[in-house]
Amino acid sequence: MIKIWISAVLFFSFMTCSVSAAVIKNVDFGLQADEVVITFLPLSDGEASLIQDGSGETILVNTGNASSYSELKKWLKRYKVKKINQLMITKKQKYYDCNVQRLVNDYDIERISVPDQYQAGFQAEQWKENDLFQLTDNIHVDVLHTSKQKTADMDLLFTIGEHRILYAMSSSDEVEEKFLRIPLTHVDVLKIPNFGEGAFFSNTFLKQLDTQIAVAFTKPGRSYSPRLLSNLTSEWIELYDVKEGSAYSIKMSVKSYDVMKFSAK
Repeated sequence: MIKIWISAVLFFSFMTCSVSAAVIKNVDFGLQADEVVITFLPLSDGEASLIQDGSGETILVNTGNASSYSELKKWLKRYKVKKINQLMITKKQKYYDCNVQRLVNDYDIERISVPDQYQAGFQAEQWKENDLFQLTDNIHVDVLHTSKQKTADMDLLFTIGEHRILYAMSSSDEVEEKFLRIPLTHVDVLKIPNFGEGAFFSNTFLKQLDTQIAVAFTKPGRSYSPRLLSNLTSEWIELYDVKEGSAYSIKMSVKSYDVMKFSAK
């Protein structure tokens, strides 16, 4: 197993974390029974995250745009994925759900989950706000919020051992107020919504989250919100920009985690 530790140096002009990348053909994490790894895949157009559990369970969150499918397949091959047990679609939009049928055909997917307002052209389980699911012995997920707007989406909170990952799709003031009331705290990793564009979480909310790492995906023409970069900097949150052929993997045991960067170049 290749292990690369987080650098303590932040480059505030770009607000990204400096992590050396290992060039890879195949990755085998050698997961123990109580370990989980989540990998944020560097598609050129859209969002996809791979979760691998020590029990052998494989979960994919989103599929990227249609133009990114060949990239997605190459990364799944590098991470030795031959079967996907569960696919989660967190938003009905081309950057997230364009490759569902191709994945079903190629990876023998057992279960598909979508937000409760999602009009699916495939068989899927609709998840409602406040639903709670035990995905494996090591992973459970809370559906914190589902959109009542035209575009169906859902915000998820993954709990892995003592770690929490907020897979955020919403960044409105209304949703932030809801999360403040929960209250949502001690989140280790924040997946940034909307590719880092548009309005973003306040310093008050980020301070309450007490998060250490933020992750953002890319799409053509993406431009970060200046407010997002400013708020992350002021709260000392490291931003991992998933682009240019480099994937970030976070391997979690019950009490600790390591961040690794892998390049296909």
